[in-house]
Amino acid sequence: MEIRGLGMQLADKRNVRELRGSGFVEELRKMVEWVNSEQKKAEKIKEMVLMGKEIPLHEMLIQMEKAKTALNLLIQVRNKLVEAFQELNRMQV
Repeated sequence: MEIRGLGMQLADKRNVRELRGSGFVEELRKMVEWVNSEQKKAEKIKEMVLMGKEIPLHEMLIQMEKAKTALNLLIQVRNKLVEAFQELNRMQV
């Protein structure tokens, strides 16, 4: 049986976590990508309507609202993260 120091065990666990991807960071990245895709969809539909394509106006409005709501959600998540970070900084060690 091999005896290893605690530092090696922690390093091994850290490497496994890096290989799997950081859960929270990965989810945050997916959310940003989703918001970006919603914004792009809204922009594409808006351009198509402005070019005179046969797209119902209500579809453009729905997509614009989806993009707006997605962006507002991302802003609220960011605000909560900043608030949590500030709270951690106020803690005394």
